[in-house]
Amino acid sequence: MFVVIAILVLALYIYLGRKQPVAALITSPFVAATIFAVGTAEEDIVVVVIAPLIFLAALVVVLASKAEPDSDQWTRICAKWILVIFLCLLLSVAAGLVFGPLGIISIAFFVLFIGSIIAYGLTSRHATTTYVISTIGASMRQNLPLPMALESAASGLMGSRSRILMRIQKWLVEGYPLSESIRRGYPKCPGYAAAMVVAAERIDQLPSAIQALEADMMAKADERRKIRPVHPIYPVILFVFTFLVLMGVMTFVMPAWKSVLEEMVGGAELPAPTALLMRVAHIVGYEFAWLIWLKIVLIVFVLVPVLIYVRFRPRRPQEPYLLSRIGDFIKWHLPILHRFEKNYSLVQVVELLRLSLNAGCTVNEAIDNTLDLDVNICFRKRLAKWLDRVERGENVAAAIRKSRLGAPLAWAFDQNVNQGNTPAILETLESFYRSSYSYYVNLTRFIMWPCIILVMGAMVGFVVYAIFSPGIAMINQLVTLITP
Repeated sequence: MFVVIAILVLALYIYLGRKQPVAALITSPFVAATIFAVGTAEEDIVVVVIAPLIFLAALVVVLASKAEPDSDQWTRICAKWILVIFLCLLLSVAAGLVFGPLGIISIAFFVLFIGSIIAYGLTSRHATTTYVISTIGASMRQNLPLPMALESAASGLMGSRSRILMRIQKWLVEGYPLSESIRRGYPKCPGYAAAMVVAAERIDQLPSAIQALEADMMAKADERRKIRPVHPIYPVILFVFTFLVLMGVMTFVMPAWKSVLEEMVGGAELPAPTALLMRVAHIVGYEFAWLIWLKIVLIVFVLVPVLIYVRFRPRRPQEPYLLSRIGDFIKWHLPILHRFEKNYSLVQVVELLRLSLNAGCTVNEAIDNTLDLDVNICFRKRLAKWLDRVERGENVAAAIRKSRLGAPLAWAFDQNVNQGNTPAILETLESFYRSSYSYYVNLTRFIMWPCIILVMGAMVGFVVYAIFSPGIAMINQLVTLITP
């Protein structure tokens, strides 16, 4: 009975994968897990084998299905990467079972390989965006017809950059503005760049906005090229490696040490650090093993994919995604990240305020333009409060202070001190906030890494002492038994 149901479900998902790929991709893991649980409970090996085939068949059919030219490609991309990761993981586990320790090393290399692919993808996307924005900016500075300039630049390239430029050129030729052409021709363009183009287009300040975007992107590229004394993934690798070694030693070695010590010395107990470590390992490995493994499964199969997906997905400033709103709320209310979020948002806001005032906009219009920028959602609420107070007739500088947007910004709009000099001061503030952001990033890094290294050294030292102290205790006891 259950075998027939499993076969019918498999056929259903083969059909859904072709007709409704989104539904098949989202629901197939849960359906496969449910059927696997039923097969395990009924001890039906055929159902257990069919269950993962449901998920794999859905992925293969989604990947093999023909997509329409302008349709969303994310289902096929997700299916491709899930299959690639599953195949690599399967090969790594097989190598671990066949070759033992060498296989475990291969699994570690597989994890590093996946991390390298993700890092390369992020770097490549940033480089592509920088090239596209720089090409548009260079064409504008030379007063060239933008469609012709993009077509000429794309003709000498191969790969994704050429395709992106040609798609943007196609929409420009059809009469769409640059912001809409970028949205249609380059959907993966970062949200902050797309939002700045939209806002600058509204006030007819595209060349200046593009130039500012180029400066920001080049600064980020220079920051990425700096040599890091410690890679951020190193503490994670060290912790995982130490945990695996510790669990192996505490499970297979320490009980034997304890038995030998009790037999040779007569009821002697293990040293306190070793006993504490064994107790912790027993709690983690046995008493609360189900909770630990549940967290590991959630982190590996839920949290990490979601973070990767959010990292690669462009933000949508006008209609933020739910995950973007949650992430902005968390970052805004954390002690250290709050400063970074506010500083980074102020860089973009001050930049656009300066461009708007130079274009002849009123203060109300300049503030309203900033509401479309890709800034932290909590910071945007303060901008909305500032606009509301200004429209009610309050003093601009006083409204900034009441909205908690920072004393420097209030000083720039204070007409009693800087009458008629606001754009020039905003330009100074723009440079100040950009330098301040880089300064605090480096300062945090230089303070954080020594602390992390000290914590890791103390952790590894304690583990090493706890592992070797029983042997030292045994040697000391044996020395007292030697008679001259």
